[in-house]
Amino acid sequence: MNRNRIIQMLLTATFLSTALTAQATAYSDLEQARTAFQAVHSWHAVEQMSNGHTVTVDHVAPDRWRIQVMPDMSDILIGNDMYMVRDGKAMHMPFVMPQIQQMVNQNWLSVDPEVKRTVRDLGMQKIDGKTLHAYSFTSKGTPVKLYLSSDHLPAVAIVTSKNGSVTITYSDYNSKISINP
Repeated sequence: MNRNRIIQMLLTATFLSTALTAQATAYSDLEQARTAFQAVHSWHAVEQMSNGHTVTVDHVAPDRWRIQVMPDMSDILIGNDMYMVRDGKAMHMPFVMPQIQQMVNQNWLSVDPEVKRTVRDLGMQKIDGKTLHAYSFTSKGTPVKLYLSSDHLPAVAIVTSKNGSVTITYSDYNSKISINP
């Protein structure tokens, strides 16, 4: 082997080692974010769809959700009970809506082999005047760009699908959010 070939192989090995280490570090950062997110007692999120529709979601651990789809329409989920609130009047409903069950149970921040394979550390970026650590990855075939705060909690997530994108802005971690039937 000539000297140039050996140098090229060493540089390639160094590059691959550095890239794999960076990917492993980004993956462990997401695992740390998932752990931090699961440890919080409550949070608020605003989901802004690319079609202009906005949904707000409040969560109080372990199983209380308020999903507001319009100013006068919201769904309250407590355990296996669902309450539809329309114009200030609540109706207890059977929890038979599979799409809501799926949304409640689906943790888009799940750390799985696809995420591990696709995660990229995008470095520090400014979003709405805040410096956040950005990552991109694919989860269940869906591209996600996630911005983490200094305490490893999600600040903003941009989820892109064939139907458009959703920008989710998280706030009010561990605040006193009340969700009652």
